[in-house]
Amino acid sequence: MKSIEITISEGLYNYIQKIVDEKYFESIESFVQQASFLLSELHCFGEQTEGKGLNDVIADLVVSKIGSSKGEIQKVKTVVKDFKIPNKDLIIESFSSSKFMFEDAIFASCQFATLKQGNPPITKEEFARSLKQMEEAGILTQIKQGEKMMWKRNE
Repeated sequence: MKSIEITISEGLYNYIQKIVDEKYFESIESFVQQASFLLSELHCFGEQTEGKGLNDVIADLVVSKIGSSKGEIQKVKTVVKDFKIPNKDLIIESFSSSKFMFEDAIFASCQFATLKQGNPPITKEEFARSLKQMEEAGILTQIKQGEKMMWKRNE
């Protein structure tokens, strides 16, 4: 294995340490390894997805579960209610070019962005309320992935 050295903000480090302390990961190193693995799978560099992006793999799974072929799937236009949702732009920017993200990854990205901007971090409760409002507005769709929550950015 190769080792790397990275520099992260104190806020992000504290967040990762909190996750480790809550026993979601054995160590900070295991968190970084898992984050790197998921990011590489998402962007087609992973061994597990055989050169496919994680978004495509998830889409293939959805298609196989509903028993139709790709040609039979029709896109449904999502109606988005137009009202002010706190943290909406921050959450949408967290997705970057991705269509699917785990809730913990979105939250970590939002925390990193707010700290980078010099703003105080948002609370988990405030973040959850914003996600729920975005779901109600048709901006995001919640997907349960095992024990974790994944969110899909609607077009």
